[in-house]
Amino acid sequence: MDLVLQVMPALLRGAKISLLVAVQAGILAILISIVVGVLRGLTNPLIRFVTGMYVEFFRGTSAFVQIYWAYFALPMLGVRLSALEAGIAVLSLNVGAYGSEVVRGAIKAIPAGQRDACEALGLSKWVAYSKVLLPQAMARTVLPMGNLMIDLLKGTSLLSAITVTELAFAGRQAVSAFGSPLVIFTLVLVLYLVISVPIAQGARSLDSRLRGWQSPVSKR
Repeated sequence: MDLVLQVMPALLRGAKISLLVAVQAGILAILISIVVGVLRGLTNPLIRFVTGMYVEFFRGTSAFVQIYWAYFALPMLGVRLSALEAGIAVLSLNVGAYGSEVVRGAIKAIPAGQRDACEALGLSKWVAYSKVLLPQAMARTVLPMGNLMIDLLKGTSLLSAITVTELAFAGRQAVSAFGSPLVIFTLVLVLYLVISVPIAQGARSLDSRLRGWQSPVSKR
């Protein structure tokens, strides 16, 4: 018990940093997912090529190496980011690449009649997407996005490679100072679980609400 009381303040500080990084990167990742997901569905070949290259790059390379590259290699090109900025940027771009595929798939799953109706009404693409297609698509993405946000939270542990004292790094520091890896890393696991469970529950709750809201509409 004494050990727990000694290490818990440091672990809680690390958990706070992990949560702050996850929130900031998560917001950016969702925005990137929506923008890229919509752009990948357009017919312009240049836009589809550029967005496709972005997705394949971040899905096909190691997030760990991406973080190293952003923090250690970018300064050689004149772009200097703090450790937190580099970590948030890479995690948001990485998760955004996966999220864009979720959004693109959700848009493609919307019945073709919806698109035909938008064209028949003479709606612009902006109005069609913002008022008709995207609201329906986003309702389908809640659970997959929730899973990606949990993955992002766990991915914050990669930032320890560039000296960000997040939860996993705080745990390693505590083990170096006090020993007892079984106790300390168990506490680290519990803290990750405490943070991730509300994300999963929130996603399920929002998904249920959206499905309940859509059901009466679909019956009309």
